Amino acid sequence: MSEPDPLTDPSRDPHPGVPDHAAPEGAGVDPLIDLSRDPNPGVADHAKPDED
Repeated sequence: MSEPDPLTDPSRDPHPGVPDHAAPEGAGVDPLIDLSRDPNPGVADHAKPDED
C-alpha cells in the first residue's frame, strides 16, 4: 500500500490513501449517466483542443 498523503487529516479520513469514491469491484454502469444524450460520443469534451 502506498504512503498516505501528508496533507490528509487522518482524524477526518478513516482510510487515508484509499479512494473511497471508487465504485465497488464489478459494479455496473451508473444508470444516472445517459450516454445516448452525449453530443460528441467518444470525444473528451473537457480536453484541450488539438493544435493544428
